[in-house]
Amino acid sequence: MGRPLKIAKAQAVLTVTDTAATGSIVTISGGNLTTSPTVGIAKGMSFIVATTVGGLTANTIYYVNSILSNTTFDVSQTQLSVQPQVIQTLTDTTAQSVSASFNVVDAYFNNPVGGVGFPTTNSNTYSVVGGNTAIIGKQVLAQVAIGINGTGTLYTPLAVNTSNVVVGVGTDLANLATGAALQIAVANNNGSTDYVDLGFASATHGNVSVAVANTTVLGSVIGTSGNAQTLIADMPIQFSANFGGLTTGTTYFVKTIANAAAFTVSTSQGGPVQPVTANASVTANALMNRVVLTANANVVRSNASFIYANDEAGYIVRQKGKQKYLVTGTVTGLTAQCFTANVANTALTPNSMRILATYANSATQTVQSLSDHTGELFTATSGPIATGNIVFQNAAPVFATFNTAAAANATGGQPYAIVTIASA
Repeated sequence: MGRPLKIAKAQAVLTVTDTAATGSIVTISGGNLTTSPTVGIAKGMSFIVATTVGGLTANTIYYVNSILSNTTFDVSQTQLSVQPQVIQTLTDTTAQSVSASFNVVDAYFNNPVGGVGFPTTNSNTYSVVGGNTAIIGKQVLAQVAIGINGTGTLYTPLAVNTSNVVVGVGTDLANLATGAALQIAVANNNGSTDYVDLGFASATHGNVSVAVANTTVLGSVIGTSGNAQTLIADMPIQFSANFGGLTTGTTYFVKTIANAAAFTVSTSQGGPVQPVTANASVTANALMNRVVLTANANVVRSNASFIYANDEAGYIVRQKGKQKYLVTGTVTGLTAQCFTANVANTALTPNSMRILATYANSATQTVQSLSDHTGELFTATSGPIATGNIVFQNAAPVFATFNTAAAANATGGQPYAIVTIASA
């Protein structure tokens, strides 16, 4: 794999809410300074604010002089061991919301020249760093899709490419976001389980509810006052009440749909019609929990587990392989391993990710692999997604930077193009 990507780290990222001139006091939110082991801010620790606030200048290193309470500390301009010590002069501010990073390490590649407290850099240097994008400085920005185990199981059409409707049992598909990518469990030759792409959720997902009006023993017909034709043949269904020998909470399958006012059910997918035991009026609903995909399902599965994912901005926690990274989503807060993918953000499938690179001519391309200094970009022959131990060939070698991109051989005789990596 070579040199891995350097990861920026910080003891904590908190929010400055108030500053006070008297006592040079800073008030924070986002942690308990005296009791929380997850924050662990201590006397003498360095910190940097993202934007200037209350006498604290952005990109300048300050020091915690002492912890005053669960939410306050006072500020030193110099390290506590330096004499004479200089206490930072603050001004009175309230209702602020400024990010502050404490004890930052392994960061700052290619920050602006002259930033106080940062290593001196040159605008043409190259190198990038991963890590939490909330930490002060620039970190690689990734778009990630972290797989989440679905509740319940899914049923697909009995033949591939015949319908874009997938129905669940024990699911709550109404909670799927539009555009969510779904994968469904399929047994492999080794006796274990693989998850294969099922499709993307359209804006149509959740329960179909059809009002039941009566039952007829002849033909085992379930009559409706709603529209039975909104149900899907061979797909699972449940009823909200007991009637005609049918039991609430039991999974049945739509057998036939004669018209808008009549249908029959079976106890198994594709099985015989389930008899109805009485001619009677009924007050109940037939419920089918379904999601309409943006394209026909190309997998045939019954009662199968599934995972789903929504693409979101994320950051790299650790490099696990040439094309595999441990990432965290900034919306869900979930952390998982993802493989780099050569697809649009909205086409990311569970446990895949995208990093964007920009050439000097403003053309963009997705990153296949990335280290501190060098990278490889997907090409048309690289393939869409890196999975397992596959390493795609024919990648385009580049140097990586957070600064301005440059053409090959245009800066310092570099043999490869210098591309700007998306950052936050």
